[in-house]
Parts: sequence; C-alpha cells; structure tokens
Amino acid sequence: MGIRAICWDWNGTLLDDVEICRQVMNRVLVAHGCEPFTDLAAYRATFRFPIREFYADAGIGDDRFREAAEQYLGWLEERTGEAPLHTGADEILAGVTAHGVIQVLASATLPDLLARQLQPHALAERFDRILSIADAFHPSKHDVIAGWLQTSEFAPAEVLMIGDTNHDREIATALGAHFVHFDRGHQVAPANARSIRSLDQVVQLL
Repeated sequence: MGIRAICWDWNGTLLDDVEICRQVMNRVLVAHGCEPFTDLAAYRATFRFPIREFYADAGIGDDRFREAAEQYLGWLEERTGEAPLHTGADEILAGVTAHGVIQVLASATLPDLLARQLQPHALAERFDRILSIADAFHPSKHDVIAGWLQTSEFAPAEVLMIGDTNHDREIATALGAHFVHFDRGHQVAPANARSIRSLDQVVQLL
C-alpha cells in the first residue's frame, strides 16, 4: 500500500469500550423513557454519525438531544479507566513502529477525558501526535485530521486511517487517504468495506 503513516481511531478501535458505552447509553435511554439496546448487536447496528441522528434513531429527538448528551458524557466519565484495550493493541502499535510507520491518534473525545482514558494504558509515547475534538456536541474529527495532514510531510495516499465508524470512513474518503474498518467496534462494517476483525491484521497489511 506504500503507507508511511497510520491515523488510528481510539474509542472502539484501540480501546474496547463498546459494551461500556452501550450500558451508559441504555441508562440515558431509560431515563428518557426509551427502549434500551438489548445487546451489542442492536447497539452496533444503530450507532452512527452524526451523533444527533444516532440519538434520534434510538428515540431521543433534537428537543432532548443536548440534555441527553450531557447525561451520557457525565455518566461515561464516571466509568473512565474501566475499558481495556482490544487484544494485542500495544503489541500491534509496537509492530507498526518497527516497520518505520508514523502513528497518529485521533479521537472524538475532549482532550482532558482522552488523556484520562489513555493514562492507564501508557500508550501516549507510541504516537507522533494525539488529536482530539473541541466540541463534544459536534464530535467531528475531520478538521483536526485535515489540519494534521496539511502540516505533515505525507501525501494522503501514504496515510492509512483505521476506525470503526462511518465518520472515520467519510473522513478518509474526503481526504484521499486509505481506510480500513475495524469490525469489532461501535458500528458494523458495511458489506462493501475493506475491514479487519483483528488488530494484528494491520501488520499483515503493511
């Protein structure tokens, strides 16, 4: 693929937080009189960006979105540190570095919370840059990734983005980067997507 840099998604891709997020989202849904997600399959089949549309599909419309999102973020923060990494994540990051490939982390999480999520796993040194959003209610990573790419030495075709949502795929397409969907995260990979089920497949791709 001629890849010189990998831009990793965090939540759901390296951090295995999907079940925790489902539980927190269910707490929000019950608080608003909506049906909770019965299992991970139901959650993953519904999850998508924009987040407002995910909430709407779950039964929480625009009139209640901000209140519900604030509840979600607060209750999720209470569980910071509980989520493990996906199997082999640290070893895979080390293996990618050994291939001479630069690694960047991009997350739709606010900087302070992202730092607390990263801290138990001691991964920060693996990344050349750590990119995060500025607005929790409009969690788009496009601008921060585009800004990094513009100031980097890499052409878009030399960058591989690895993520678990339609938002990650749409960013890669818009920027002209490669994309691989990690199909054990927050959203089911579409049938036509290039996807992986195990992180160790990334080294095989390189």
